[in-house]
Amino acid sequence: MFGEPAPASPLRDRLRAALHQPVRTEPLVRDASVTARADLSGLGGRWFESPLGPGYVIESVYEAGHVHGAIPLHRALAVDPVRLAGQVRDPRLGEVEPAAFCYVDTETTGLGGAGTMVFLAGVARFDGGTLRLRQYLLPGPEFEGGLLGGLGEDLATAGALVSYNGKSFDVPALEVRYILSRQRPGLRAMPHLDLLHPNRRLFRGVIDSHRLVHVERDLLGFEREDDCPSAEVPERYFRFQRSGDPTHILPVLRHNAWDILSLVALAAHLAAVCEGPDYPIQAARAAEYAGDHAAAAARYEAALAGSLPRSERIEALERAARSHARCGSWEAAAACWQALIDEPRSRRLLPYVELAKIAEHRFRDPARAFVLVDQAAALLTRGLVPPGPPNSELALAALEHRRARLRQRLGARREEGGGRSAGAASPDGGP
Repeated sequence: MFGEPAPASPLRDRLRAALHQPVRTEPLVRDASVTARADLSGLGGRWFESPLGPGYVIESVYEAGHVHGAIPLHRALAVDPVRLAGQVRDPRLGEVEPAAFCYVDTETTGLGGAGTMVFLAGVARFDGGTLRLRQYLLPGPEFEGGLLGGLGEDLATAGALVSYNGKSFDVPALEVRYILSRQRPGLRAMPHLDLLHPNRRLFRGVIDSHRLVHVERDLLGFEREDDCPSAEVPERYFRFQRSGDPTHILPVLRHNAWDILSLVALAAHLAAVCEGPDYPIQAARAAEYAGDHAAAAARYEAALAGSLPRSERIEALERAARSHARCGSWEAAAACWQALIDEPRSRRLLPYVELAKIAEHRFRDPARAFVLVDQAAALLTRGLVPPGPPNSELALAALEHRRARLRQRLGARREEGGGRSAGAASPDGGP
């Protein structure tokens, strides 16, 4: 997982000399006696030795049948990693067995910066029919090597990371601590399922907040009771560090454990959303994001067959039209755009323009295309719809240009038809 320690830098020695700090000539001597260390037995953990020094870990075991909210944990062992890989667009994740997923969540002393320390790192892995949770705790700054070493050994055997906002928070925070400890972390090189982004994308407009405590309540049916608020976590740790009293840190350990269990349940829930009919509009969004446009079109159509809020119905029609078009199903795409035009109180320029393009280029029907563009321009000039951006195809200038081009094309066709059929009546009804 990690490379060899970085070599000592002469620049560091020069900086120490400039600041009148002693230059370390001998390696730091670590206390190897477990009995001489702080008594943390009240936390239910144990001391251990790692390549980077001694550390402290609390281990918990959950049976696979344990239910978190409404989700049994064992469902995370049955997920299709290929479907999950499509939601982060990382094909490597599809090659990882679910049992090799490593669920990670950290607690820190602040929100960022080199001075922020990771004082608790929770990691969970399935071991047969059980989920094993290890929480690496930092009793004091001098034991940071043990936390990083123990965590590194766990991550070294993992196939992929699973987190919630881990790409933006947990991974950078850990990387900083490893680098400051002169280690070369490989966290970013691992496949990573960050559950925040797919859930935010699939459930936009459904969930008011995408904070984990709200997502687990709304999607998993899990309600925290007497939880330690995130804002209190750093202060509780500092109190524990000063006093050694485990009552300060125990609520933080429970908070972190709940976070980890929610990751396991959310991974199972996300897979179910991608695969099943319970969330038709979300399943369609998932298929479209993964690039499976045929499945996306079918799922959008299935969603439209049910009862959808108006905003979701309009979205489903538009996304279905685009998915059908990507599959070359032009009749189906045209039907969706026409349904959007016919939708009550849905005066939008886009369906007219998109249907006009299909009529002209796919159905070879410039007359129909001209009528559609003419209707769109009329809506715009009468102030019934807002114009598009100045340089877009929905701007008035673009519509007028398209209308003029179609008029010219229709005129050329009439002249061509008149030349082939002398004496025949013109399309306008004249001689």
